[in-house]
Amino acid sequence: MRPLEIKGKPHFQFAFLRGRQEVHENLLQAESFQRLRELWSEYFQEGYLFTQHADYHFRKSKQGNVSLKKHAPTKARQQESETHNRTKQYLIPEGVPCAFLEAIGVMTDTGKVKSAQYRKFRQINRYLEFINDIVPSLSGSGELNIVDFGCGKSYLTFATHYLFTEVLKRRVNITGLDLKQSVVSHCQQISADLHCDGLTFNTGDISRFQSGSQKCDLSISLHACDTATDAAIAAAMSADTDVIMAVPCCQHELFQQISDGPQAGLLKHGILKERTASLVTDALRALVLEISGYRTQVIEFIETEHTPKNLLIRAVKRQSRLPVREWRELVKQFRSLKEQYGINTFYLEQALGEQFQKQCQTSGHIMTGIDG
Repeated sequence: MRPLEIKGKPHFQFAFLRGRQEVHENLLQAESFQRLRELWSEYFQEGYLFTQHADYHFRKSKQGNVSLKKHAPTKARQQESETHNRTKQYLIPEGVPCAFLEAIGVMTDTGKVKSAQYRKFRQINRYLEFINDIVPSLSGSGELNIVDFGCGKSYLTFATHYLFTEVLKRRVNITGLDLKQSVVSHCQQISADLHCDGLTFNTGDISRFQSGSQKCDLSISLHACDTATDAAIAAAMSADTDVIMAVPCCQHELFQQISDGPQAGLLKHGILKERTASLVTDALRALVLEISGYRTQVIEFIETEHTPKNLLIRAVKRQSRLPVREWRELVKQFRSLKEQYGINTFYLEQALGEQFQKQCQTSGHIMTGIDG
């Protein structure tokens, strides 16, 4: 836990590691002390307190006695409190002119972010932070092959090109794919005007994407609607992609399929059923990726105050096979989730078809009865 200030009021932030995901709680001081008492009495046996003047080590014995050791301070040079709303240091900094952000209308030629585009500016930088995090999982040398499925106006496509070529100094072959020819032509013109080497745009259906013999290093998709996200994931897996990143949008596929059953109280309200369908959709997507050999996380993309479409699915190909027991548990969870909500068909599973079965078998296991 650490002190911070939110809207002028002192808080403490608690950070919990749950599995591979870090979860935060920001509490006022009185609430923080009560929370700390609960954690210390019910869960923890050992603790450290770092202050400007000294470090303290607490240890609780089995009998409930607490010993205390005092050491020289290790945090003396740090500020006593941090401001939660402090200026964010972005990968694409604010106030510094950026050609592609100017070309797509997010920034002025002086580097000022337009007020109406600040949300987009934050989205772009947030996504780049996630991409930057997975760089160690990509090939360390040579040209990187990257596909942006459903690129639209290509904010993210240009940003990805900027990150790899300008910040990381890597050679890339990036393809932006979209159904709309007018959008593709517009992006092609911007790319040509900015001399973006290794960046091309094509018109095409995600579900018909063919990578040929070329391996894909990174696949991205931002707000591809409904099953277009599944098509992007399936296409990426077919291209043997090392890292898959997707921010889903408006999942409608399972809404009509979900049956009330034991969840009648949860699903009788339309808005709750819609949100449940979205969560179940993303949970099934994550399980398919895990079963297929990817280490997968579903994490917050950007705060809900900026967009309700705020979940990011990030999947990194495993270098070694899962133990049999863990793999079987994933298959069990996948089947159980479908049965629990009365789901008969799932687009991603159908799109992968035999490939899904084959990927399971190549891990040394055979999966049957997935359709429930």
